[in-house]
Amino acid sequence: VTVERIDIEGNETTLDRVIRTQFSLIEGDPFNPRAIRAAAERIRALGYFSNVDVTAREGTATDTVVVDVDVEEQGTGSFSAGATYALGEGVGFIGSFTETNFLGRGQYLKLEFTGGVGKRRYAFGFADPNVFGRDLTLGVNAHYYERDWSSGLFDTRSGEIKPYIEFPISETSRFGFRVGAEGSTIENYDGTSE
Repeated sequence: VTVERIDIEGNETTLDRVIRTQFSLIEGDPFNPRAIRAAAERIRALGYFSNVDVTAREGTATDTVVVDVDVEEQGTGSFSAGATYALGEGVGFIGSFTETNFLGRGQYLKLEFTGGVGKRRYAFGFADPNVFGRDLTLGVNAHYYERDWSSGLFDTRSGEIKPYIEFPISETSRFGFRVGAEGSTIENYDGTSE
């Protein structure tokens, strides 16, 4: 018995390929119920759907099977905002946006801003968990920080960028490699300030 086709329904935002990559078999492969159950669990584990139903039915011939995947989308993004107050530093603001299924491609995106009197921090994160259609994750995290010191002696600027790669080395293990670069500067130095 072989897999005639895999039909996917209910995914209004998520692309078909994001769901298909969770299957270890494709059309024309021998039918394996265990592989179908494992794929269903991987689709649920994505966190993009509130309900996942994977069933098999007879195909156009008696020796073929059609795998039906029926999903219900759920929200995958979040936005948060807040304010802080600290003695000597005053009022601060925090805002962040996170999306775990960016543009329905299964990509992760995070944007964050933290600001207050004399200081600002911008952060960015992005990861694609399915590069070249493989279980290979490429990502990058970066941030930029500005601080204007109340003493007026100088201001500081710093930034950091960390790209990374991850891939499986077994059924239950992954290997990750990260590198990074960072830099900082002192600006507007005023040696006459006290």
